[in-house]
Amino acid sequence: MKIKKFQAKTVKEALAQIKKTLGPDALVLSIKKQGLVNKYVEVTAAIDNPMDVMNDAENGQFNPMHELNAIQDEIREIKDIIKSFIPVGSFKEGVFPFFQQVKKRGLSEEIALKLIEALEEGILTEGFDRNVSLKDFLYELLCKLVDVLPPIEQTDKRIAMVIGPPGVGKTSIIAKLAGQLITKGKIGLISLNDRPVGSLVMEYYAQMLQLPLAMVNDPTELIKSINSYADKDFILIDTPGLIPNDMLSRQRLIKHLRTLNQTVLNYMVLDVTMKDEEILHIIQGFQPIGISALIFTKIDEADALGTIFNQMIYTGKPLSYLGTGPVVPEDIELVTPYRLMDLIINYRSDNNVERSKKIYKSGK
Repeated sequence: MKIKKFQAKTVKEALAQIKKTLGPDALVLSIKKQGLVNKYVEVTAAIDNPMDVMNDAENGQFNPMHELNAIQDEIREIKDIIKSFIPVGSFKEGVFPFFQQVKKRGLSEEIALKLIEALEEGILTEGFDRNVSLKDFLYELLCKLVDVLPPIEQTDKRIAMVIGPPGVGKTSIIAKLAGQLITKGKIGLISLNDRPVGSLVMEYYAQMLQLPLAMVNDPTELIKSINSYADKDFILIDTPGLIPNDMLSRQRLIKHLRTLNQTVLNYMVLDVTMKDEEILHIIQGFQPIGISALIFTKIDEADALGTIFNQMIYTGKPLSYLGTGPVVPEDIELVTPYRLMDLIINYRSDNNVERSKKIYKSGK
């Protein structure tokens, strides 16, 4: 095992050094803030390299007793590091294991380390009730960080549009949203999707829900359709799947939006089974269109759901709905902090509401 300390201005820079020097399999052992004036972070990392032993054996330099003593020294050093990383105290004990568990559920290492850093500095702990278990407190902390956009019926908007790449389930999300709103007001559907399969599916859903549908090909037709729905409380617009690099289709969609004299809620629909890097690339490609909130689909197909939390933090965009299965219009639910964290870390509590009142004495 090779242990090395890295110094940098930020944790992110130190992690980049670690990855470059020790590789992606390196294990972070501790993070410390150093310096009084010129502050920096010191991150200790380790990597197990079996090739070192093989090379020594081939060169005739392998000494079992020497290796055993070296390993014992390294174990003692690791224990000292862990002790310094988690100081004695009812609050800090157990922080690291909790976030290790959350990382296994898809939470990014970068976000986990930032949260641990904030906790060690005393940030985010104001009002913490020492009589509450640490696990409950950390669970509640993550819940408090979840940002959710209210549903359209609780806003001053009446038009919502779904945007996103092909194959993420935008058209079914439109139908599911309509199912959520059908008892709350009159609904009109519009499809900008000129692709045969997408338009046929939209027609099927409109018939199933017994809702009017306008098929639109240009901005003029869009304005006419919006005006024809003057008596509707909500207008839901489906769009074709766009890849981030398709500049022409993106500009066409932006042109459609500019013809409207009303603010539109743009729901970005994403497949939760995709990798974080892929999702970030897609979101960046859609930024010129404007994104109001994120909707994640295929929740029932994912092994880990930390990506949802990651993207909310990375992009600063609130969450909205989750597509929980293939059944239309039933398989959709509005994101709530407790439900989301239960899905991500598979943690259940007997009474989330009562616990939230106890954890923060201030009642936040």
